[in-house]
Amino acid sequence: MKAEIYTHDGEGVKWVYNNRNWVLCIKNWKPDNDIEGIHHLEIHHETDEQFILVNGKAILLVADRKEDKFEIELIEMEIGKAYNVPKETWFYSITQKDTKMMYVQDAGTSDKNSEYCEMTEQELAEVRNRAAKIFSK
Repeated sequence: MKAEIYTHDGEGVKWVYNNRNWVLCIKNWKPDNDIEGIHHLEIHHETDEQFILVNGKAILLVADRKEDKFEIELIEMEIGKAYNVPKETWFYSITQKDTKMMYVQDAGTSDKNSEYCEMTEQELAEVRNRAAKIFSK
């Protein structure tokens, strides 16, 4: 009997396991997760998504959208803790270059049941300012 071992050291996301029910992904830093590169939030309408920080620093953004404005919470992630983002919750993450996280999501999650929304310049400025304070700790 053999164990399957998966790794990903490149930039961005790689789906490393898919059993047709759920997928396991390794997510490393990429430009649009950088504090200066972030510009949108995403939402899954049918499925939750779970994140686990493995290395580095990361901030999980979760938000409600009311009257075309986001109410955004910034959560400083801790290594080894699991964070669940329920369906119908806007989210994204801000990471640094040495960050590695893993996430699990339903294998049926796609652009057909998810969407992206650009943050306003005011929302971006506020998120970047708050994130910079968290990262500077």
